[in-house]
Amino acid sequence: MNDDMVAGLDQLRDRVRSDRGVVTAPLVIFGALIVLHAAAWIGATSAPARHLVLFVYWPIAGAAAVLALWAHANRVAERDGVGGGPRSYRPVAVGYLVSLPLLALLFLPAFLLGVFAPLLWPATLLGAVAVRQHNSGLRAVAKGLAAAGVVQLLAALLANGLPGEVAGWVSYALDVLAGAALLVASALRSRDRSSGPVSGPVSGPVNGPVSGPRPAR
Repeated sequence: MNDDMVAGLDQLRDRVRSDRGVVTAPLVIFGALIVLHAAAWIGATSAPARHLVLFVYWPIAGAAAVLALWAHANRVAERDGVGGGPRSYRPVAVGYLVSLPLLALLFLPAFLLGVFAPLLWPATLLGAVAVRQHNSGLRAVAKGLAAAGVVQLLAALLANGLPGEVAGWVSYALDVLAGAALLVASALRSRDRSSGPVSGPVSGPVNGPVSGPRPAR
């Protein structure tokens, strides 16, 4: 095997490692924001203050998340000397920022989800990213968050039949568990990504160094 073939195989393996890290940044960012959402819930001094904070939290946090992911992807692209490619966050970020004022004016109930079913908000954003990037891992995460958000909504709808603030504590507990799960998953993926060369055969001939953009994380 000549040096060009070895170099080509090394680049292919590096691409696979890079592709594994595509979901790491979203998991870290949204995991941290979900945990902060739980902290905002517990830190509110009164019910009206809590509702106000939670009402605006995810619209603002969602904008911060997509902008952070866009900036991160751009840094990775500049570092590797390639474009953003099909995994760019730009369409998602622009679409979200453009639609946010329309949601505020026309679809006020969407903002209410941030109070009564907060996990549906990050589930929707991650779902949009997963569709854009054709990413089955993020799609599974989005579905899990959506299921937890439905449980939060059901707890809120049944709040009158529950003692005390049980519904609120159910929502809080799901926030903590979901945020922690995303952060743990991101740590495991980072460890897997840095655990050495990718094993397994690479199909197809390699006649020299492989060119083309690497996916942005």
